[in-house]
Parts: sequence; structure tokens; C-alpha cells
Amino acid sequence: MKLLNQELGFDEVRWATTRRTSYDVRSSFDGVPQKTRLKAGTRLYRLLPLAVGDYFSAVWWMPKEVFEELLNDVRGSKTGGGALLRNYVAQYLALPSANQLCVVEIELVRDVYAWIGRAAPLFGRPGGMTQVYLPNLAERGNPRHSSHARLVRTYWLRF
Repeated sequence: MKLLNQELGFDEVRWATTRRTSYDVRSSFDGVPQKTRLKAGTRLYRLLPLAVGDYFSAVWWMPKEVFEELLNDVRGSKTGGGALLRNYVAQYLALPSANQLCVVEIELVRDVYAWIGRAAPLFGRPGGMTQVYLPNLAERGNPRHSSHARLVRTYWLRF
């Protein structure tokens, strides 16, 4: 059985298309990302302004270790809070950061291939943290469902 993205190379998936634009995700990485097999049971995270249900169409994710590191840094800071976490996400990852702090946590139910690498320094920000680029996760035509992942939970971060 073929795994998600198994037969695709980075050049075939590097152009991300949204409703508003198309862009080369290669510029979001510091160097060429490594195609990596993620095992079933892997948890991935992202921030959204509001939990709306179309989670699986997203291509940018944080590994559990990165999310927990950022969260622990914020909680340990005297000036911590939502604004600091959003700033960390914007500074160290090439991920969209949200105005609100709704966390989406998913778990892979099948092994998949994704591209993993260090975030590039963009827009005068340092980058440097590990990020996951996982295209094709949603079922075709249905961003609310995936046969490769399940929604674990969504929740609001409180500081």
C-alpha cells in the first residue's frame, strides 16, 4: 500500500496554493527540507484564529516537541501569555500565526511522508525551529476529513 506523498518529490508539492495566492514553500525553509516518513500516532499542532473544522487542508504544522517547547518558554516567562506565543510562532517558524490562540491537535492514523526542516529567516525574523510541511492531508474536495489523520482536539490556550 502506498503512503501519502510517497511517490512525490518536493518539486511536485512545493507550490502551495490557497484561495488568495500561490507561493513557493521552499523559501519557508532554511535549506532543502528532508522528506520524512511520519509514523501513525505522530501528533502535530497548529494555531488558528477560530476552530472552524477544515483542519486537514492546512499544510503547515508544528511537531509536538516544538509546540511544547514554545509553550513551556511562554509559561516560564514573566511576561508570558498569548501575545508572546504568537510572537514566538511568527519569529521562529514560517507558520501562519493567528490572532487568537485556538490550538488544533491532530494525530496521524497512518504513516505519511512530509517535508521537515528548519524555518528560514523571513521578514527580518530569525526562524530556526523545526516545521512540518504536509500537503494532501485532506480528502479531495473535503477539507474536514482525512483518511490519514484524526482530530484529537481543539482548545483555547489560557495564560
